[in-house]
Amino acid sequence: MKISEAIEIYIKLRDKKAQLKSDYEALAAPITDKLDKLEAKLLDMFNKTGSESSKTEFGTAYVTTRATASVADREVFLDYVKANEEWDLVTLRAPLKESLDQFRLLHGDIPPGISLREERVVNVRRSA
Repeated sequence: MKISEAIEIYIKLRDKKAQLKSDYEALAAPITDKLDKLEAKLLDMFNKTGSESSKTEFGTAYVTTRATASVADREVFLDYVKANEEWDLVTLRAPLKESLDQFRLLHGDIPPGISLREERVVNVRRSA
């Protein structure tokens, strides 16, 4: 197989995959909308009756509380953590790729305690 043939096949398969995903999303959208409306209706029923669950012959619906947190003021939060030594409130993640790239350019290496894995990969772009 020639490289040109491999690239042609790759692009056709990638396009087909994108089309299938688009078709699926279009087909699933009305169902997702109906599910969302039914969930809202059930929640409204539970709120009105004060109940937390309902078991039927078809299944059980129940209410849970989903919470999300975000940092509204980084400085205030970090000051609190430091002053109260509440380090369990902090999540430590690897730096963003762009920040790490900048650090490497400035210092010639990555910061201590960070592990970096690089691999060669193939990318394919369509001809103009």
